[in-house]
Amino acid sequence: VGLTTELCTVRLTEVNEVQREATGLWEKNEQPVYTGQWMLCELNREFPTWLTIWPRERMDKLFGSKTIRTGNEAFDKRFNVSSDDEVAVLHILTPDCAEKILALADSSIGKFAVNLNSDGRLYIAVHSGRGFFDLDKGRENPAQLRERFARELKWFTDMIEAFRGA
Repeated sequence: VGLTTELCTVRLTEVNEVQREATGLWEKNEQPVYTGQWMLCELNREFPTWLTIWPRERMDKLFGSKTIRTGNEAFDKRFNVSSDDEVAVLHILTPDCAEKILALADSSIGKFAVNLNSDGRLYIAVHSGRGFFDLDKGRENPAQLRERFARELKWFTDMIEAFRGA
């Protein structure tokens, strides 16, 4: 791709401290709340605004989340878009770009969110439940792991290309 790109696994946990009545000792309980892949790519160009894309949820209607409409009905049903400049967003999220993102959503390894900064930094987080190199519960042999990693890497590079051409 020829662009500076960073990939990593993100694991977010919630830690609660509880005091046991019987012993009076404090215990920490750690629960995972998010595991997935994260990517930063510097697109080496500026954009007229920032934008964030994230999946629409049932609660969005209840809370009346404000979202920018792209005019692509399938895209607008599936994603929220926010920014401080709706006109500029529509120049970035062209019909072709929205279609590419929709196609990638169908082959994604999990729910994803995208943030594009005006300085050209593109961030993508995919909530897949695993890291880049995590074995699938020990059932993947090395060849299957390489194949999965190559497929996931291609998904990320295809997403980069969707914005690179915007």
